[in-house]
Amino acid sequence: MLIQGSVQVVTSPTQEPVSLQEAKNHLRVDGNQDDALIQMCISAARNFFETSCEISIAQQTLKLCLDSFQPVIHLPKGPVNSVTEIAYTDDDLEEQTVADWLEDLASNPARITTLSGEDWPAVAEIINAVRITYTTGWAPSAVPKLLKSGILFYVGHLFENREAVTTGSMTETPLAVQSIIQQFASGVYH
Repeated sequence: MLIQGSVQVVTSPTQEPVSLQEAKNHLRVDGNQDDALIQMCISAARNFFETSCEISIAQQTLKLCLDSFQPVIHLPKGPVNSVTEIAYTDDDLEEQTVADWLEDLASNPARITTLSGEDWPAVAEIINAVRITYTTGWAPSAVPKLLKSGILFYVGHLFENREAVTTGSMTETPLAVQSIIQQFASGVYH
C-alpha cells in the first residue's frame, strides 16, 4: 500500500532488538575488543531490516506529516503500539489537536479515522498541515524470533565483511536474510 506523506523519527530507539551479548554469542566472540564494532553492526542490521521491510523493530516514536486529512489514514512503519496525538493547522493558521478518533492498530498498516458520523476538521492549505504522532516497534523481548535471527545473520555478515569491496569472491547478503526480509516486507509479523 502506498502511504502518502512523510515520516519523521521523533524519538529514536533506546534499546536494540539484539543485545551485545546475544550478538557476541552468535559470532562466537570472546573479550571486549570488538564490542564497539559489534554494537555498530547491530544498529546497522536493525536499520537494514527496518528500511527493507518498511517496519519498526525497535521501539520509537514517529510522526506522519500530511498536507490534508484523508477519510482513512494509514500509519506506516508498524507495528503501531499507540497513537499519541493528531495535530493540525486550521484555516486561521492556528495549531490545534483532534480530541477523539477511531484507531485500528491490529491491521497492517494500522489506520485511524474519525468517530462515526463525524468529519475531520478543516485544515489550512499548507504543506504538512496534519501531523500524527505515534509509537511503533517491539520491546526487545517481544521481537519475533525469526526477525531476531535475521538480524543476527546480518550482524555476522557485516562483522565478517568489514570492507565496502572485498578482494576475491564478492559476498552478497545471505539468502536467509533475504528470505526473512521477504516475509516481513509482505506485512506478516510473526
